[in-house]
Amino acid sequence: MFRPKRTRIAACLVLAVVATALGCTEKLVAPPPPPVDYAVPDSIQQVFAENCAFSSCHAGTGPRAGLALDDARTSWLSLVGVASTEDGTFQRVAPGDSANSYLVMKLRNDPRITGFPMPFGAYPMDGPLVERIAVWVAQGAPGTPYDGTAAALQPSMRSTSTNVE
Repeated sequence: MFRPKRTRIAACLVLAVVATALGCTEKLVAPPPPPVDYAVPDSIQQVFAENCAFSSCHAGTGPRAGLALDDARTSWLSLVGVASTEDGTFQRVAPGDSANSYLVMKLRNDPRITGFPMPFGAYPMDGPLVERIAVWVAQGAPGTPYDGTAAALQPSMRSTSTNVE
């Protein structure tokens, strides 16, 4: 059956009024943007890649103490604001507090640490590299926004350079 155009328009208006009366007036709102993911800066990840991120230490499927430093994003998630597994009263990296960050304490062989200083078997690490990490932590451990595409964030960034920035 074919209805005249006026009847269809009237039916649509009636449906709109009914929908409004039933509370269908809510506007669609765009969802909030996803939270920004962070990674450690390239200069810090370089230190980890050259001194810590080995399959026998802090990389691979079973990193020691659950501290994975395979790539910049993983390093951020494993370090910043995370309690130390050796002494839970300290964070591995307490942003803005390098003196009480367990990572810096381990690199400096602070008397408050448990176990061995790091890097294990290669302690002490080159002083300027330790200082690079300590300054980063003291500055609040700023992260680099991570979008998953930066080549420098990939795990195979080992090099022979130990230049200090």
